[in-house]
Amino acid sequence: MATSNSLYQRAIDVLKQNDRGTYSLPTHGLYPVQFNWDSAFAALGYRFINQHRAWQEVMQLASSQWPDGMIPHIMFRGDHDGYFPGPDIWNTGQFIETSGITQPPVLASVVRQLDEAGPYRDVNGMYDMLRRLVRWHDWFMKARLDPQSLGIQIIHPWESGRDNLTDWDQGMARVEIADLPPYTRRDLDHVDSSQRPTKEQYDRYLTLVKFGRDRHWPQAYLGQNSPFRMVDPGMTAFLLRANRDLIVLLNKYLPEDTDSIELIQSHINTLELGWINLWNPKVQAYTAYDPVLQQPIDSVSAASFLSCYASMHNDLHHGHLMDQFDRIANKVKFMVPSFDPEHADFDAKRYWRGPVWHVINNRIGLGFSEVGEHERAKRIRKDSEDLIAQSSFYEYFNPITGDGLGGKDFTWTASVYLDWVMQEADHGQD
Repeated sequence: MATSNSLYQRAIDVLKQNDRGTYSLPTHGLYPVQFNWDSAFAALGYRFINQHRAWQEVMQLASSQWPDGMIPHIMFRGDHDGYFPGPDIWNTGQFIETSGITQPPVLASVVRQLDEAGPYRDVNGMYDMLRRLVRWHDWFMKARLDPQSLGIQIIHPWESGRDNLTDWDQGMARVEIADLPPYTRRDLDHVDSSQRPTKEQYDRYLTLVKFGRDRHWPQAYLGQNSPFRMVDPGMTAFLLRANRDLIVLLNKYLPEDTDSIELIQSHINTLELGWINLWNPKVQAYTAYDPVLQQPIDSVSAASFLSCYASMHNDLHHGHLMDQFDRIANKVKFMVPSFDPEHADFDAKRYWRGPVWHVINNRIGLGFSEVGEHERAKRIRKDSEDLIAQSSFYEYFNPITGDGLGGKDFTWTASVYLDWVMQEADHGQD
């Protein structure tokens, strides 16, 4: 990835302006709270500025862990009065005010990258982190594993991190909108409505929050009884990779903890079967799965290309999957759109129904590089930099025009840009 001093410095400035001392915001105004996977990705960038600050970010994130093992998707730290739905809507009753759902488990993978850059100086703190990660990963298997597909399911579209992805429409249609009190969306104060989920989708999002809140957030129960349940290839791939990275860290720091190592290895074995089960021959890709109707979703999303990142490089399917990648690459100027641009429901501007997201690009690109798909990885990196050069560090981007969309000066966009730049500085360009 070619770079410039101005873009590099601007990326650092974005991280600094969203830094709140011990945690970071995704961006000022739109997201004035700490988010789970945003925070993990923020640490990737911090490690090039201040390794202690990077470790502080992930330690603060892990400290929000629930007694049952879940690390939630939002931590309401600092001044969060401008965010909806706030802690009073979630009402989780935790010692730290949080939401009642989780987010993609990228933390262990980021911790491994931080450790490779410079081990955490408090070894007891590292032990604590690893034990928390073991408990969180085990929580997924108890509270979110679909027993049919053996993939990881979500009980709310927000859990996936890909909120309004078209793949969730079928499951969302089953959610009967509750009698909700009047509410005001704060996101539309910052971003045009054409770039955000619709009012009807938001009504269903809040209905699902109400369902969990009314039952006091029993996670295993919700995993089997939520009005919305869909198996997510993104969550499955992220957890599978995170387990592999966690095994490496356990063997390095806690080799005597054979119970934890064996537990995580058993989860890897299960999730490998789950990933294989998500292959959809009809569309020649790994896709979402509806556990209620027991049928795959016949559409390709960016998560379909996380197989290499999950270390599930399958010679039988890899060629077909790369054909899908190339087909999509020929339809857009900038890779990787979050949803298939040839699908009737593709929307180049609306959140996860088409736009490019740099954190997904970062993980897909990493996986491609690891299996030797260097030219395709290079395409992803170049497109990602070109988007930033054209439109700056936005939350997401139009894959056709390159226009920046959503929040401005976005932490994780700046962070993964720094990650790519510094990789090439260390190792040379692909």
